[in-house]
Amino acid sequence: MIERLIEEHLKGFTGTRILDVGPGYSEFSRCSARVIGASSITILDNDADVLAFQAERNRLEGIRTESISALIGTDTIGALAGQFDLIHCQEVLEHLPEAEVVLAALASKLTKRGRVIVTVPTARSERIIRFINPGYMRHEQFGHVREFDGEGLRKILAQAGLVPEILIPAQPHYFLAHLWFFGTRTPLQGSTGRVSGVGFRQKVFALVLRSTSGAFAATGFRFWSRLFPRNYFAIARRGPGADTR
Repeated sequence: MIERLIEEHLKGFTGTRILDVGPGYSEFSRCSARVIGASSITILDNDADVLAFQAERNRLEGIRTESISALIGTDTIGALAGQFDLIHCQEVLEHLPEAEVVLAALASKLTKRGRVIVTVPTARSERIIRFINPGYMRHEQFGHVREFDGEGLRKILAQAGLVPEILIPAQPHYFLAHLWFFGTRTPLQGSTGRVSGVGFRQKVFALVLRSTSGAFAATGFRFWSRLFPRNYFAIARRGPGADTR
């Protein structure tokens, strides 16, 4: 669904340079590169396996990659060279106690016309998962330390000088699949999304994900996203008072 939203809401937007912060094993920045015509993706992550995965996937699509191995913070972001047309900050802010200042630092790296894509888990889905699995993210080195409702996400965007063009609930299929996944204590590295091994629990997770995704697509993703919101999806631009270099 995220790919569909990227294709829909970045249509007509063009750019050459993308920054992907903490991408894990996602494909979202490559989807964006195809939509906006970008030729370069900078990857910022402290996991060597993630950096290698992203660089290889970019190479296969003919996209130039700059890999930066570092923790996500204002110093690291401030040291990035130049500006970016599009910044992906997906499933990152919930891991950061200083999310406000990190998002503001990222906003300062946008070009005048630049956009940032932000996704965060909804507070509602986090609390339900934590209810059925009290140990959820509790002992993760880089676990979830923040929760966001819709107003909270709007507030943090505004504090960073960003104006949302769209901010909607999304990923209802993951809401239901994650109830099974985390409810059955499936081994997962929360900071990257890396699953340990492949077993019965993972196979059921994949089945639930596929079946609900198909059913929701056929009957209206927007409706189901409001009913079972796993994430908020936002695309924002710099506000009129922002420094536009």
